[in-house]
Amino acid sequence: MQTTPVNEKSPRTNRRRVWAASATAAAVVAVTVGIVALNPGRTLDAQPAAAGATDAGQALRDSVAALRAGNYTFTRSGAGFIADVQQGTAALPGGASIRHTETYAVARIGAETRLQYLLHVQPETREQYLEYWKKHATPAQQKKAGAIYDLLDGRNWVRADETKLTAAAEVDEQSGLDVMAQLPTAKQPDATGAGVLVAAVTTAERSGNVITGTLDATGQDPFLQRAFNDPAYLYGPAAKAMPFRATLDDQGRLTEFTVTMPSEITSQPAEPFEPTPPLVIKVSGYGETKAPSLPADAGELPAEAYDMLSNDTD
Repeated sequence: MQTTPVNEKSPRTNRRRVWAASATAAAVVAVTVGIVALNPGRTLDAQPAAAGATDAGQALRDSVAALRAGNYTFTRSGAGFIADVQQGTAALPGGASIRHTETYAVARIGAETRLQYLLHVQPETREQYLEYWKKHATPAQQKKAGAIYDLLDGRNWVRADETKLTAAAEVDEQSGLDVMAQLPTAKQPDATGAGVLVAAVTTAERSGNVITGTLDATGQDPFLQRAFNDPAYLYGPAAKAMPFRATLDDQGRLTEFTVTMPSEITSQPAEPFEPTPPLVIKVSGYGETKAPSLPADAGELPAEAYDMLSNDTD
């Protein structure tokens, strides 16, 4: 199939990647998000605990343990190179889903992966590419491309090969899929990222159902690097002591985790720095979340579609 046109790529900045008015797509399984035990070498509860507080570090560890059951609903906003999650569901082993925008979502039901995706992310860009196909492709190529555009129209759910989606996402900064959140699996049931954040906590104190403290965002876990957009480079020493606030329910399960970004950066960006919004994860529906329900009829992505997906935002 003839190669589509390549647009000039914007330089990497410290800002969150804008994506069709926060429109989206992202890497299927490109981010490893697991529940990791807190490093025994780190000092938790180094600050005096609030009156009547229990072991804040242990409470944090316990709060994310409930995610291992693989049944919950969550939202996430404010991550650096991972798209906001409007709603994520885990109902393992039956299924899971993550919706980023009205035109982009991914779901797994049993062994079948489904994708809802607007090719080229933005309608105006999509129209430009369609015009390109009309002018430069052969009739046979136009027919194949047209069928793919019909499937990837942001409304249809299509059956997709998750392995091939992952490969398309690995084309760095070219596929919109590279910022997609990970679907939970039996081995990695926490798709929220909360487990990794808890593992990075260095100080914590508790007052009632609220735990506050600091975390070190400079760890090598892929989620930390993507969520905070290369924190050591952007924030310098401040990245090693980023303030967080966690809220637990009456059963000690995490319901919200918020990380406040430093107000200044040290990397001297080319563009004026704008305050970065906090990273906010909210979790609910423990033990009550149902597997996604999708239309039974769905087209199948042809092999050529994955090539187009690999550079659809280039």
